[in-house]
Amino acid sequence: MTGPQLPWPPLIVATNQPRWMRWRDFFLTFAMWMLFAIMLETEFELFAGPHLERLGLGDWDTEAHWDDFFGRLAPFLRTVAALVSALVVSGMFTMVRRRRALLGSAPVPLDAAQQALLAGLEERALIEARELPIAVVEVDAEGRHVVHPRELALSQALGDQRPSSKALT
Repeated sequence: MTGPQLPWPPLIVATNQPRWMRWRDFFLTFAMWMLFAIMLETEFELFAGPHLERLGLGDWDTEAHWDDFFGRLAPFLRTVAALVSALVVSGMFTMVRRRRALLGSAPVPLDAAQQALLAGLEERALIEARELPIAVVEVDAEGRHVVHPRELALSQALGDQRPSSKALT
């Protein structure tokens, strides 16, 4: 190709808009406003009907028919009321559960030996791991824990695959 390299995708700015695009936008906008007016026909009659009748532009039904309106809307309002009620009841149960949890006594803390046993570590390794400011903990498929200092874990992740004696198991 010997032609100029144009940027892709081509940008259409307002100054370079083709005529067909302006006509398309006009007709799409007009069609959407007409669809909007058709959907709100009753509301337009209620709002503008008395004024249009005074001008002699037609016989408009300007009665609101609120009974019919709310009669058709009633199933939806009942559904909304049921959902809001369920949300309020659920929130109240959550508040009661939270209050009971906060009022209860705190569990008895485990000593280091019990925690080490639950974690699958030696007690000495757990105490050393707690002293690390930042630690990386690996858990294998059997649930055993291996604790590394952050620097050692970073060096192993970056390619230094030498086994280390600094791992706390």
